[in-house]
Amino acid sequence: MTLPSAPGRLQPLRQPLLLVQGLRALAAMLVLVGHSGHDAATIAERLGVQAPRIDGIDWGFGVHLFFVISGFIMVLTAADDFGRPGAARTFLLRRIVRVVPLYWAVTTALLAGTLVLPRLLNVSIEDWRSILASYLFIPYPRGNGEIRPVMALGWTLNYEMFFYAVFALAMLLPVRRGIAALVGFFVGLVALGQLVSLPAGALGFWSSPIVLEFVLGVLVGLAYRRGWRLGLLGAGSCLLLGISLAATLTPGLGDAGGLGATAATGLPASLLVLAAALGPQPTGDNRLVRMLAFLGDASYSLYLVHPFVIRPLRDLWIAVVGERLPLALYVVACFAAAIAGAVLCYVLFERPLTRFFRRHRSQGRTAPAARLAQADASDAS
Repeated sequence: MTLPSAPGRLQPLRQPLLLVQGLRALAAMLVLVGHSGHDAATIAERLGVQAPRIDGIDWGFGVHLFFVISGFIMVLTAADDFGRPGAARTFLLRRIVRVVPLYWAVTTALLAGTLVLPRLLNVSIEDWRSILASYLFIPYPRGNGEIRPVMALGWTLNYEMFFYAVFALAMLLPVRRGIAALVGFFVGLVALGQLVSLPAGALGFWSSPIVLEFVLGVLVGLAYRRGWRLGLLGAGSCLLLGISLAATLTPGLGDAGGLGATAATGLPASLLVLAAALGPQPTGDNRLVRMLAFLGDASYSLYLVHPFVIRPLRDLWIAVVGERLPLALYVVACFAAAIAGAVLCYVLFERPLTRFFRRHRSQGRTAPAARLAQADASDAS
């Protein structure tokens, strides 16, 4: 491990972290494979055939990777701005521009599709309040008590937007006090949720121990900005330990809820981010690294768009392929089709739209071009 040359001082942000971008791609692909496997099991039940055995892995672990990476990226890109006038507002606008346009677009598409093809999409839309809450990222319980927006995957964004708001408030303080206040707030909120039976709704949702995964990401980001680095042996050890813990703990505890489940998912996710961020970095000359970094850029599109690809593919497979091919090939087909769809969405919609809003937001403001480019390259969903 390399210690910081100036303890207590934040080090400048120099270049994109390609391995962290690769982790973002991996996180989205884990979620994709998990949902594809679920659809394959549905096909198997309808056709009376054997479903592919992919249930030994907690594919939802990708969500926990996203949460840790998100906390890390926030500190990575915004630590220098704590205590600066207008910095909190700028941070929130950046996050809104990054998250809202695509999410609102897919939510609107889902609502429109439900009116046209309700059987295909099978989305539960209860009343106008649930629709409004979905657009505003407010946790809202469905009739069965489950808190899910219209776009079910948006439950993670309900956490993200809450975390952005609290992080922006922390930025009103100097960085040490701001980070301490941030950590203390979320630890206290989780403690409250563990000690008191909170009513169903936003407060109960936000007090879930899962928010501590953002905090773990913040701490990894702070370590990076203070100059801490891992050598090849240290990074490799974190990587292997993280993979081992993810493989052994998360399948049994990942969906159980509570502090134990958060430890079972947050600790290995943090170790993987620690290895990717603080370990030796590859150069962009490697084609595989460049491809994974690009898929990391497109990971938000992949996360939100893949249900629109794999759900029609499921019905198409039942109607056209049936029992003639093993369902493992269905999972492969979903993977390939969703990746292609996400790349198209990112290149043709998400990236141009994000750049458009950022150009308009930046007009009349002065900021170093290199820093803005770095922040754009490092943004996580």
